[in-house]
Amino acid sequence: MAKHDGLTLGYFTGPYNHQMMKSPSLRVDLMKVPFIASVQGVTVCYIRSDVPPGIKKPTDIAKAERFRAGGLSFDSNKDLRFRLAFDVLGVKYDYVTGYNSSNDARLALQRNEIQYHDENIPGYRGAVEPQLVKTGIVTPLYYHDVIRPDGTMGKSPDFPELSSFTEVYTQIFGKTPAGIKYEALKAANMASQNLNRVALLPPASPPMAVAAMRQAFTSLAKDEEFIAEAKKIMRFQPRFEVGEDGERLREKVLKAPAEVIDFVRKYVEEARK
Repeated sequence: MAKHDGLTLGYFTGPYNHQMMKSPSLRVDLMKVPFIASVQGVTVCYIRSDVPPGIKKPTDIAKAERFRAGGLSFDSNKDLRFRLAFDVLGVKYDYVTGYNSSNDARLALQRNEIQYHDENIPGYRGAVEPQLVKTGIVTPLYYHDVIRPDGTMGKSPDFPELSSFTEVYTQIFGKTPAGIKYEALKAANMASQNLNRVALLPPASPPMAVAAMRQAFTSLAKDEEFIAEAKKIMRFQPRFEVGEDGERLREKVLKAPAEVIDFVRKYVEEARK
């Protein structure tokens, strides 16, 4: 257990999804943990171009014949989101999970064991785009929606050439999606994309330490040397939600309607059967 002196900072991957789903493996109430900042992590979804009758553009997903979609685990946010997105779109697919990593899933896609996967910015820009997109093996479909602290949809500046899921859905059907599965998808996106990586201090840390760390992340987000190095190594500019903006997103995730949370828990359990 870390001391409550503000000298220990934790940096975690998407813990809020587990609290939203009331996962028994999570033993800490994250609402009691001081929020410092989160880093956005946008996921791009792609499919083999040779899925019948042929996928040449994002809206072609609506006419795709049954294909196999590959994920990592039943309760991972990655799997949850692509399953929900496909169900909202009404496409036919077989769900395959258990790959150890996106690298393994990508290789499976190249061998045509599966036809769909999705990856974060470094994986997409570093491997998928040069090896699979530019060679015509896969077609990028969309990126999962980015949601602003006020709850509205935002465009991802990291993928100006792509559309979001909601935009592609609207292009196909001429209206925006709705329903419990779409509401669950939005909550999962906030938990995983907007709050992809989070910096937290131990409970009961001094308010001055919380304020100092938030200011440090605010300054870091504007540091040109840091941004240049991040673009070189990670292939994208980290985008932070600091302090109150991040807390508003956390509030939306952790206080999602009970019917949405109940639906998600049942949805995950049904996939295990």
